Amino acid sequence: MIVNCTHDWELHCHSQYSDGSMGLKALFELAQSNGVSHLALTDHDTAAGYRAALDEAQVPEGFTLYPATELSCVWNKRTLHVVGLGIDAYSSEWLAVEQAYNHRREKRFQRIVYLLQRAGLKIDEQTIREYAKPGPPARPHIAKHLVETGQAKNLGSVYKRWLGQGQIGDVKSQWPEMAEAIDAINRCGGIAVIAHPHRYKLTWTKARELIADFTAAGGKGIEVACIGIHPEFSKFLVEQAQQNDLYVSGGSDFHHPDSAWLKLGKYPMWPNHAATVKDWLLRKYAAVGR
Repeated sequence: MIVNCTHDWELHCHSQYSDGSMGLKALFELAQSNGVSHLALTDHDTAAGYRAALDEAQVPEGFTLYPATELSCVWNKRTLHVVGLGIDAYSSEWLAVEQAYNHRREKRFQRIVYLLQRAGLKIDEQTIREYAKPGPPARPHIAKHLVETGQAKNLGSVYKRWLGQGQIGDVKSQWPEMAEAIDAINRCGGIAVIAHPHRYKLTWTKARELIADFTAAGGKGIEVACIGIHPEFSKFLVEQAQQNDLYVSGGSDFHHPDSAWLKLGKYPMWPNHAATVKDWLLRKYAAVGR
């Protein structure tokens, strides 16, 4: 595995506005204490946290926060994620994208609750929604509810018995196709980046196919500096990025401060011979006088 290093740029992390556990103030303070000065908040399928940070003046002095998201989508019947950096998070077009994703998430949540109740579990929807605030309710919040009400021993047992793959609560989300997610990011002024490609368990042939389809659909970047990626696969992705005129990106995919192996702002080194999304972001916001 590649050694993780400390960075002043963090372009993949999450807050309570999706499935992260930290509020904005605490997240930004942790970022600064870890040496991060440029951060993209890539909450799943929303940029609500970014808007809240600006509207409530929570961005610290000397700290640059970029509008971003991580959209769920489907490619060849396989669920994957596309990071959108530099989107216009206040535009009516982007808000419509968020609304569509929220509708999909709510339908999935309601279906899971129905199936678990039919199986005999006692589910208090309001309590789960309180757990989820300010984000939407999802499986982690349901799992927490089952543990705290004594209906499961621990979170692991919840997924093993109820919410994991092939279990009663394993409800598949009807995500849009990858090309649709890329188009949404592009229409809203952002740059689309394949998130953590090493997690999809692709052969190198399939990875080439994904990158070709992604590029043809208007995608512009790929994460190559990811925690847990194999050095040879990272090298391969950099070569693919250069051959397809893609920017390279990276980040920790931070969710929780109690993770022993995953720290905010700490991930493998960026390649020093490839165009980076950092450059793209700096050019974009210099052009608008930010």
